[in-house]
Amino acid sequence: MAITRLTRKFTDVVKEVEAHIATYYNVSASKLAAIRKRARNSPHSFPKSPLVDIDVMWIDYEVQRDVLYKHVISIMKKWDPRVCSPVSVCRQPNASKVDIYDGQHRAIAAAILGFKQLPCAIVVTTDKNFASFAFQTLNDTGVKRLTAGDLHRNALIRYKNNSREIRNVRAYTMQCQFDQAGIDLQDKCSRASATLRGDCDYFFSHFKYAQRGLEIDETGSTLLNVLVAIKSVFGQEEIDQGVFIGLVELQRLVRTNPTACNLPRNWMITLLKSLKTTFKDSHQIHNKAKKQWEYSHPGASWTAPTAMANFMRELHMYNGGKLNLPYHGSGSCVGIIDNNIAPGLLPVTAV
Repeated sequence: MAITRLTRKFTDVVKEVEAHIATYYNVSASKLAAIRKRARNSPHSFPKSPLVDIDVMWIDYEVQRDVLYKHVISIMKKWDPRVCSPVSVCRQPNASKVDIYDGQHRAIAAAILGFKQLPCAIVVTTDKNFASFAFQTLNDTGVKRLTAGDLHRNALIRYKNNSREIRNVRAYTMQCQFDQAGIDLQDKCSRASATLRGDCDYFFSHFKYAQRGLEIDETGSTLLNVLVAIKSVFGQEEIDQGVFIGLVELQRLVRTNPTACNLPRNWMITLLKSLKTTFKDSHQIHNKAKKQWEYSHPGASWTAPTAMANFMRELHMYNGGKLNLPYHGSGSCVGIIDNNIAPGLLPVTAV
């Protein structure tokens, strides 16, 4: 299932960040006290703007990105209330609770420095998708662009709130395939996090490749078949990106002329089992494909879909496989079937 990201009380997040930067970023109690003193003794004040109690602020992490701790520290050390823009928040009509959609880092920094009220620009709206829309609009440009994971998560929350824009529907369809396969779709940093790690035993981190799988078949069946095949044959925690895009590209070619290929229903599993007789590790297949591509195409750039699809096809043929797999033409051959093989590429036990 999609990684659960909870709406959390703002002051709870502040306490957690304060403890984290003290432990991992060497911001000791004395250093923090000195920074607080400088901030509170500043001769300057906030710009004129409505002040809101921090106790009624919330941060929705289905919308927001994770806290960047170094950014919080930088704001604290350079604190000047004259350049503290109002925190952008929204609230439902007649509600006291406000949700931060822009400015969480300066808000957290100010709260750690001891400020109990912050200037806020308040948007009163009944639109459940406003915070997600505003966050993306404000942050999808500039130095720190939103990641593919951020955009995917925002599309999912909009779908949950009944928005049926095509990109939201596609994100939902894509997520459903990962849920059905029992594979988490998350970046490697989130996977390594104790709080953000998904519940599944397997994960895939390349969002754009996942989207490519949906592009060639919007029902999601191709994406699901690729995920299940790699998971069932190799059983490694991380679904290899190279093997994934190689299968997706082969399926794309198959769809252009399915009659000519005449492949059986479970051809992906058959192919991967053939490759596994040579390389037990899917990541090793990916690495060997890069080595052979460099050897057979000196000076050419690495084009993962084409290179992986043709490497997997030729290795299958080298192992005696009978699948009639499509390819991109003679110029894209990687040399295995011509015995133009990079030294040390294949184990001596290979057939």
